[in-house]
Amino acid sequence: MRYSQEEMKTAYNNVMKKCKPMGAIFGALVGTIPALAIYISFVFMNVNGPIWILCILPPAVIGMFSRFVGRTFRPEHRIPTGLIGAITHILGCYILGSGIIFYLLAPINFAIAMIAAKTKLSEVEEWAIYQADIGKLS
Repeated sequence: MRYSQEEMKTAYNNVMKKCKPMGAIFGALVGTIPALAIYISFVFMNVNGPIWILCILPPAVIGMFSRFVGRTFRPEHRIPTGLIGAITHILGCYILGSGIIFYLLAPINFAIAMIAAKTKLSEVEEWAIYQADIGKLS
């Protein structure tokens, strides 16, 4: 689908105005509070079954908080969110007293937090970002 130059400029400017990388870091740090609460609740529940929840839910919560506050779409802006997700997982494993195998799942938590932090873009916004990256959007 073809979009006019003006449509793409407007879409690109709107996306760049909404994108706040420091807001994404702040949102991820705020998201660590409920994520750590999930780990702490598992300490008090003494549940052995759904350990996979600890691998998916806390980094997803961190990523969603980051997405809501930061609205980032570039991977380099989402890397701090992934790092915060991985560090939170390591801290949660320490709180739970988990074995070494659970510490090795930190890269998966990094990826989940990064993926959850990406904002959904419309087609015209994606096209405008692509055109700006290759230098055709003036």
